[in-house]
Amino acid sequence: MSMLLLIRSVDHTEAAIRQASDYLAHHRRQFTDPHHRDTLLGIWIRPELDADLPASIPCGPSAQICGCTVDEPSRRHPTEAPLGIRTSSSLSGLWSLCWLDGPVLRQAHSPQQRRHRILDTLVKDAAPQASRPGAFFPVFDPADSSDIVDQRLAELRSRHPHLIATHWFVDDPERGITGPRGTAEAPCRLERGTAGPRS
Repeated sequence: MSMLLLIRSVDHTEAAIRQASDYLAHHRRQFTDPHHRDTLLGIWIRPELDADLPASIPCGPSAQICGCTVDEPSRRHPTEAPLGIRTSSSLSGLWSLCWLDGPVLRQAHSPQQRRHRILDTLVKDAAPQASRPGAFFPVFDPADSSDIVDQRLAELRSRHPHLIATHWFVDDPERGITGPRGTAEAPCRLERGTAGPRS
């Protein structure tokens, strides 16, 4: 399954990544098949965390989920959203680690395709908020070469130029989430508004 790490503020990024990395390492040791590791696709600075993101299976008044009552037998199985949060774990409202699922993700054949589909789906319906800095830090596999990373960053920036940050991270199965990493032209430090206002 695909994951996103959502962080409320760039001010909390370092501590949130450290805590989430520890949590994710523990979760993978306890609950995940090492041959089918969930993929962390990005770190997204979002003041609202996951509050306005869709659930994978919406919980409505007639759906049998989350303990809700069912008023029609034909509606016992709610319709699955094209893309949404299946589950999440958070700490003190500072960060939330979300597992995403849905048909549009299951039809994608690579982490980059899933990254595109997540951002295309979640950003296109968002209201423009020029006062909020956009900052989506892609997270790559440690086996990805610098050429591959550069190509994938260019693709992301062409689609979402005001959202994709100048730095990225690596999800290393042994060392956890490492970074930030950046180009020689871009110093490796995180600053408020790294990617400019959200378009």
